[in-house]
Amino acid sequence: MTTPTGGGVFGRALRAEIAHLARSRWDLILLIAMPVVLMIVVGAMLFQGVVRDVPVAVVDQDHSAFSRAAVRNMEASPGVRVVAQPTDLEAAWPLMRSGQIYSLAYIPRGAEKNAFRQPDAVIVYYNGAFQTVGSLAASAQTTALTNAAAPLIADRARALGVPAARLKTPAVQVTILGNPQLSFELFLGGLIMPGVLHLLMACASVMGVGRELRGGSLKDWSARMDGRLTAALAGKLTPYVLTFTFWGAVWIAWLCGWRGWGVEGSLVMLLGGMLALMAATAGISALLVALTGGMDVSFSATAIYAGSAIAFSNGTLPLLHGPAFARFWSAVLPFTHYLRLQNEQMVLGSDVAASLAPLLILLGVAAGTFALSIPLAHRRAGRAPKPEDLSLHLPTRSFGGAFVGTFAGIFRHRPLSSTILLAVVAYAFYYPMAYVGQTPVKLPVAVVDQDHSAFSRRLVQEINATRALDAATVTASPAEAEHMLRNGEVDAVMHIPERFESSLIHGDAKGVGLYLNGAYLVRATAMGKALGGAAAAAAEQTLTPVIEATRLPERAPAMVQRPLYNTTEGYGSYAVPAVSAIILQQTLLLGAALFAGLRRETNAQALSTRSFLGLWAALTLIGSVASLFYFGFVFWFQDYPRMGDLFGLILAVPVFAASVSALGLAIGSLFDRHERAMQILVGTSVPLFFLGGAAWPLFLMPEPLVWLARLSPSTSAIQAFVKLNAAGATLGEVGPELVTLSALAVLWSTAAWFRLKRA
Repeated sequence: MTTPTGGGVFGRALRAEIAHLARSRWDLILLIAMPVVLMIVVGAMLFQGVVRDVPVAVVDQDHSAFSRAAVRNMEASPGVRVVAQPTDLEAAWPLMRSGQIYSLAYIPRGAEKNAFRQPDAVIVYYNGAFQTVGSLAASAQTTALTNAAAPLIADRARALGVPAARLKTPAVQVTILGNPQLSFELFLGGLIMPGVLHLLMACASVMGVGRELRGGSLKDWSARMDGRLTAALAGKLTPYVLTFTFWGAVWIAWLCGWRGWGVEGSLVMLLGGMLALMAATAGISALLVALTGGMDVSFSATAIYAGSAIAFSNGTLPLLHGPAFARFWSAVLPFTHYLRLQNEQMVLGSDVAASLAPLLILLGVAAGTFALSIPLAHRRAGRAPKPEDLSLHLPTRSFGGAFVGTFAGIFRHRPLSSTILLAVVAYAFYYPMAYVGQTPVKLPVAVVDQDHSAFSRRLVQEINATRALDAATVTASPAEAEHMLRNGEVDAVMHIPERFESSLIHGDAKGVGLYLNGAYLVRATAMGKALGGAAAAAAEQTLTPVIEATRLPERAPAMVQRPLYNTTEGYGSYAVPAVSAIILQQTLLLGAALFAGLRRETNAQALSTRSFLGLWAALTLIGSVASLFYFGFVFWFQDYPRMGDLFGLILAVPVFAASVSALGLAIGSLFDRHERAMQILVGTSVPLFFLGGAAWPLFLMPEPLVWLARLSPSTSAIQAFVKLNAAGATLGEVGPELVTLSALAVLWSTAAWFRLKRA
């Protein structure tokens, strides 16, 4: 008898895996249906692309030509929509707390008359708990107010016999490389969907390899593959790598082709990076299964490393000077390197050589993890299978018995206890590590100094004096600075033209140029604000003699922006409270689904109505305690906005927990084996967060998608808990969200009861 060659084993394993996938409904759902559905959801969610028509309000107590012009400017602005004009601030705060407006312009009595003497008279408040939308709305309102003040400034200048230009801060011409429209479709679309595909790929390959385990052993599979596990493992993983690489290419074709964003660099390098990411993900999954000998632990590890990959990827808050663990973990995760390659080639048009390093790292991870998994797999193949007891029985006609039995089952089964209990505690301290820094710190800036004046030297000093910026390079070549920006060596470029200081003093300033990296909108916004402030401060010192000569205490009415409910403007204080609702939902959802899946897998006896209520009550209690642990201790420990309305939280938390646990029981009752809960549901975490309206507002999403999103308790929970914790909203102000959660609790508990009362 001829022993099959390694190539023959590869082909046999490949054909066997394809044949299994063809007849496995849930695997096909993960490989085909979920990528398509999630791409449609993300594509529809971000279709608008740019934040427009944000609802805002104006409190006009001045009733002057200036205030009327400001309101007209706001109504003409595409960025905001004036939906209310309360008579005073007290009447405006409920609108802000309830989320009906994101920004509020306050024009007090006498603002026009006393503009030069009261520079802080005009204030724009914005909702810092929803930082992205709130800050953009505040910027649009500030621009409208500034434009309305321009004629006032000119009139004052003429009355004083001073050239109007001398009373103005020099213009800052902002250019966004790679994303000039500041499109969130390009930014978030390039961040979310590759991350989701990476997570789905990880779950699919864990299930593919883990399916061959029998009591922690690979002995049977090794025998079928003639002991040639290298070729067998490669053949098994190939369909998953190729399938998800294909879906990644489809998303790139949609975003860069159909939606017209284009690929600024090398398409071949971009697609090669996607293939390398999926290969690395497959290698890590194989290593986890071979190392742990169980799918449950492997899925938990997958949820930790791949589920948080976006947070640690530098795609939002940069980790350049973050905690050592966060920087280390970011460097370890393969998605970090893929995102860098993608942004360089898809958005910035970097040199191909600049992207070789992340590509080689991904290929190294793929080869290294696959190589490490082989001896571990052989060791698993040499072990005898251990018996497994998955039984999970509950008293079928007793509320109290089912209630107590639920807790006993959770502590008895490691997958349940690790998901429902340990994961809640672990994520409370693990996930916020990505945002400990709160704001960007010392991001590198290149200064193109063609002026070589006291002003340009002062500007470099002002830049280095900020917390966010570091003038790492000073050059006279704009081309060199732009090349550095495109290749990721710096994050921004400040260009000071020739004879700038002289023109500034004589009142005809040309303006400075500011170039930002459009691939990272969060850091671009922060850097633009910091660089603009540094330029204004440097100009202020240069113009001081002119100002004193005119005997003016101030040049123009200042427009002050004040964040509410997140006064430090910290990214962690904005992101983590919203993400916490997803963490709480997904841990409870997965736990409930695992519970129901275990009962179906072991053919447990059907539950009566009383027993079902006992099971549901136990899971609701667990979810309530976990939520209060987050909103109480964790938010206090991490110093996030918290406990704005304690009574409202105490009432809202059980409704949320009841709806989530019911949904988990209903979904879990559909699965043929309990591991499907992790395989199918883990990949929904990221889209559900963005469907919650914290990072991308619900009013910019298509109405059918919003209604679909509201079927998930997290959508209403994110809105309700952020408002209750940070803004101190009353129960009436979060009434719509609580009504929705109550309705979902009834809907999903009915579905779960109908499923679980059947054997």
